[in-house]
Amino acid sequence: MRLLRRNLVSTYVVYGAAVLAALVTTPVIVHGLGKDEYGLWVFIGSITVFVQLLDLGVGPSVVRFGAHARGAQSPEEVNTLASIGLVVYAIIGAVTVVIGLVLSVIVPYLIDIPNDLVQAARAATLLVVAGIAVRFPLGLFNNLLLGQQRYDIVNLGSLVGLVVYFALIVGVFPSYPGIVLLAFITLLATIVRLVFPLFWLRRELPFLELRRALVSRTRVRELLTFSWHNFLIHLASKVAYSSDLIVVGIVLGAKAAALYGVPSRIFGLVLGLGTGATDLLYPAFAELEGAEEPVRQRSLLLAGLRLGMALMLLLALPLILIPDQLIYGWIGPGWGPSSAVMALLGIVLLLHQPAQLLSQYLVARGYQRRLSVMLLFVVGANLVLSIILARAVGIWGVALATVVTEAAATVVLVPRLVHESSGPSYRAVAAAALRPVAPAILAAVPVLVVFSRLLDPKTLLALVPVGVLWIAVFAVSVWFLGLEDADRASVSARLGIRRPRRPLASAPE
Repeated sequence: MRLLRRNLVSTYVVYGAAVLAALVTTPVIVHGLGKDEYGLWVFIGSITVFVQLLDLGVGPSVVRFGAHARGAQSPEEVNTLASIGLVVYAIIGAVTVVIGLVLSVIVPYLIDIPNDLVQAARAATLLVVAGIAVRFPLGLFNNLLLGQQRYDIVNLGSLVGLVVYFALIVGVFPSYPGIVLLAFITLLATIVRLVFPLFWLRRELPFLELRRALVSRTRVRELLTFSWHNFLIHLASKVAYSSDLIVVGIVLGAKAAALYGVPSRIFGLVLGLGTGATDLLYPAFAELEGAEEPVRQRSLLLAGLRLGMALMLLLALPLILIPDQLIYGWIGPGWGPSSAVMALLGIVLLLHQPAQLLSQYLVARGYQRRLSVMLLFVVGANLVLSIILARAVGIWGVALATVVTEAAATVVLVPRLVHESSGPSYRAVAAAALRPVAPAILAAVPVLVVFSRLLDPKTLLALVPVGVLWIAVFAVSVWFLGLEDADRASVSARLGIRRPRRPLASAPE
């Protein structure tokens, strides 16, 4: 893989900064808005997430085709890809603005809120959708950089945008709290995040040239045909997680949405942290596909399953075993019903990790059609089950529905499709994903089940000893018992600790 160490470090610097920023800004936002307005804010965020689906899967397709062209050493294909993508995104951006206007009118009718929040809800919705609209044309060039495996550049833009967001939330928001200002700050940070990496575009792609002559109906149709199935996969992902808050908001109201929103926020942060490293493998899979190296591709997949699952276990087990302590220490008292939701969402994280990596492997190899149909079926079942359980048992039933449907996808459906596409066998996939589980549980019992409960921390600061001990015990247990010799040697070499005896399968430098 190209620039693995730099990409990996920059990815986790950004995620680490995002987590630290969230630890500070989320309580500021929650207490500044109150439960009604915060519930409205997370509802707007959940419903406008679906506007991002107007991307139609073009973004992941640009990354895939860009990486494939790099593996095939075809720069003219990159020029064609960029020219077509810009035309498509210009149209999508215009449609997004229209949809934003419609949403601003109907959002206040979808959730029970006080009358004095109606106008603020409409203005905030417009600003949030505006942020989505600018992502399309600017995001095209960021995706071209990702196709070149320059995650470090895109991550630098994300870090700068995060600094802007943090400074405004901490410095300005407490004096003028409200969802309109919050939406404006989010829009400004989004623009900064997307514009900053463009300063490196010409250096990384010196041959890049946008030409109208490269745009044809045939090539647009080719891109959109591939992107359509990526769109369905993206739709499945958004519906699976974002619809939970929408179901809670519509069925149970704004306060219930706030109670679900806090663990959902933590879930989103941990999901990003846990999948950040394995997301780097997507362009590598595509580049190896272009270079016609299936053996290295499969080896990379299995190593990614072991290492990715180890990382997710580190992050998710505290959510499952001590959710009440995490929420109390972060937000304070009054959020008791959120604990069961967080524990269930922690289980979802462990189920999602292998399915996410296997899906990237399939899309990079061009097997996205059957995958998209399969995931849509799973998401449809999740939505129906969420509504039923929300009415029957409350907010934790919505999270339980996600656990059930995610388990079906991860344990049965996606691995079977990988095997049928001439990928690793079901047994090989299961063995790789489950390898770190037992050592992780061995570490969790004394630290999270015993020590944390005896300590009974009431603040985030008091949770620090638990976190430090958990990381230390987990690292020793999983490093020696949960990974293969080749994994340890390759990780050590990639991080510059020592030379590898057998390097991790990767794309050529």
